[in-house]
Amino acid sequence: MTGNDDLIQAFTEIFPSFVRARLAELELDSVALDAVRLDTAIAEGRIWLEQNLMRLLTQPFAEQRRGPLEIFQEAMRFPTQALLEAEAEPSARDEAASRALPGDVFGLAPGSSQELGEEAWRAHMAWGMRKARAMTAPPAPRLAYVGTNLMDRSKIEAAATSRGFELVVFRSVEELTDPPGTVIIDLDFRDSDDAIRAAVKQGSTVVAYGPHVDDVAMVRARSLGATTVLPRSRFFHDIGQYFPTIA
Repeated sequence: MTGNDDLIQAFTEIFPSFVRARLAELELDSVALDAVRLDTAIAEGRIWLEQNLMRLLTQPFAEQRRGPLEIFQEAMRFPTQALLEAEAEPSARDEAASRALPGDVFGLAPGSSQELGEEAWRAHMAWGMRKARAMTAPPAPRLAYVGTNLMDRSKIEAAATSRGFELVVFRSVEELTDPPGTVIIDLDFRDSDDAIRAAVKQGSTVVAYGPHVDDVAMVRARSLGATTVLPRSRFFHDIGQYFPTIA
């Protein structure tokens, strides 16, 4: 289980009991609480919370515009709406709380992940440390793939990521401007010859691969300046050996 999985699990598992504990603290009139509607609202909130945490945490850290706790706080809108529909009286809140979370009229949302228990708090802190490290780390060295084969791209990207590279994808020769030092080109790509010329002209090392039966394409790729040319099967047998060395 990954750190993100731990966080998602901890937050979603604590959600129902946390909401019920908050409601117990409010000491609302039992007439105002429709048990069935409240159970449904809590279940809907838990599902929404899980989906939105997954959506958030699968994004690169630089694109995560919100934090997991903010998602948890927003999930309180489901039980909040159930209480409003039951005509429960909103709680008295101080000005700071009202300004920070204006929609949390019953004060259900936690102000800190510490309120969610030690497991959730630790998972939240671990996410924060991972994000801090990622945001201060130097950018990963880049590799380029030129082609349109999604299966090939997926394999190359997985190998690149596992070795600390960022894969840049070019789907046309026109896009191939300012390429990184190593460019991988699929000889099945319709404009592979032009792509090799463009990459070599801009100073990149070209690794080209193609069908083992197409000797002509391989010879042509070498003549155009590709440094390494090999059959598809050999290339995908050990992709990483054709990547540059990270200093």
